[in-house]
Amino acid sequence: MVIERSDSNIQVNFNGKSIKSQDEIEILGTIFDKRMTFKSHIESLARKASQKIASLRRISWLLDGKGKELLYKAQIRSSLEYSCLSWGGANNKYLSILDKVQERARKIIEDRTPHHIGNLDSLQHRRDVAGLTTMFRIQRQEVAHMQAMRLPGRRAVRTTRTVEQAPAALEEPRCFTAHYQRQFPSRYTKLWNKLMCNIKIEAYSLQSFKCKVNTWLKNNVI
Repeated sequence: MVIERSDSNIQVNFNGKSIKSQDEIEILGTIFDKRMTFKSHIESLARKASQKIASLRRISWLLDGKGKELLYKAQIRSSLEYSCLSWGGANNKYLSILDKVQERARKIIEDRTPHHIGNLDSLQHRRDVAGLTTMFRIQRQEVAHMQAMRLPGRRAVRTTRTVEQAPAALEEPRCFTAHYQRQFPSRYTKLWNKLMCNIKIEAYSLQSFKCKVNTWLKNNVI
């Protein structure tokens, strides 16, 4: 590979062929932009989901509330959560676009079925459950292909009540920018350490841990 710079332009040649710079690239269905904001990816998700919402509205008269909710979860919400741990650290103003999509779906589900009590957790809640469950697989189950993401245990200079309550706590990555603080390692290490003060991780299987996380997040404002 040869990299040349002429004035303000950078030219990259690989095997004798020139490679053009791109502001965005799609990898396995996820769009990465040069600033790692994921704005384009989230807008793409919302646009595709909106088209599905329109289809749901057209056939909503054929279904009751439970049927509409099941169809939304299977065909629309699942697409809004694809690869969410890679882009879940995006700015809240972008993530709120997806929340608006779910709110539209909620109105369709509850339309003409006021007696139906839906069970739609917020998208951020579901992303947090997925993130903490992934941490469990990394730290507790030691899944082989995830060990590159494994974090060291917290090193305590002094034994304090907080340290004794959370022996499975992890060393929190140091970060000074809001962008990095929203990323997977930083956000979910903090959540993990808070959770470890409330449970003994050794007593849980993957499914029971996931249920515990779901309940804990609903009862705690993060």
